[in-house]
Amino acid sequence: MMLYLDDMVSDYAARFGQRHSLPEYRQLELYTKNKKLSYAEELQPAQNQVRGSFATSTAYSVLDSILVSQQAEIAELPSWKKYLALPKTSGTGKVVAEVFRILRIYHLSWILPTGHVEIEDGIVRVHCNFERCFLSLNISPVGLELLESFVFYYLDSFRQPYSEAYTEAILVQYFTDIVAEVKGFSDEDRILFQFRQAMPINRHFRFDNDNPRYKVEDDTLVIDMGKMHTNADRYPIDFYLSYKDVMHIIPVEALKLGKMPLEQVSRWQIRNMDELKLPARFRARFGRVKNVVGLPMT
Repeated sequence: MMLYLDDMVSDYAARFGQRHSLPEYRQLELYTKNKKLSYAEELQPAQNQVRGSFATSTAYSVLDSILVSQQAEIAELPSWKKYLALPKTSGTGKVVAEVFRILRIYHLSWILPTGHVEIEDGIVRVHCNFERCFLSLNISPVGLELLESFVFYYLDSFRQPYSEAYTEAILVQYFTDIVAEVKGFSDEDRILFQFRQAMPINRHFRFDNDNPRYKVEDDTLVIDMGKMHTNADRYPIDFYLSYKDVMHIIPVEALKLGKMPLEQVSRWQIRNMDELKLPARFRARFGRVKNVVGLPMT
């Protein structure tokens, strides 16, 4: 029965898993570990090959392609010089360049004869020799999934209405979580850069609110969230509001006690040509039925 259930769940996840909204499990070490948990034996002989290797390597190729489309002059550069030439003036540019750098090691180790990719004790160990340099990466399997998710979110952001500030906050949060999953790293520069989060944000889930009540007081935008929703950790809300005839999407993490200086509001303006309209696909996210008091909810 268990073998049948394992096969059924695995196949179902492979076919339809992209529609699931499931908890994300990541390791958190509160103290210095001095012992390991005990595990049942594998039902089948353990294999050192990493699942999803092609997906992770493809993430690098897709990211490389979009970066070249943005900066054609780097197309013929070797991968390391390409990384050095990437723009790093914005928060988005900096984390995209570092993710490119991490994925580069994985990609080269997967495709080169000198490369080695395996999983041991819950850590994916990757290394290769490339142009007289030893490249290595130790990362958790969840870290690889976060790398792939980062690339997808970055590519998808170009068709989304979210502002550059919003996109940057999400990508920096992804990168912060990715770094936490990296257990070892070495390339031509050896050190993987890390950045201070200007605005930590909940990337796991968001609440959309399309009818916020707000007012302007003393050059400050004030949003009435009510007492129940003031905890941003529990209610990571995105407020969709029209200010000066322009649609804005303001994450609650950008507010301080529900307030924001008016000079900062423009950072959250949507990126559409039509500044009042959201993409048509957003319509399904704001369904609403008017309930009549005293009548059953049918």
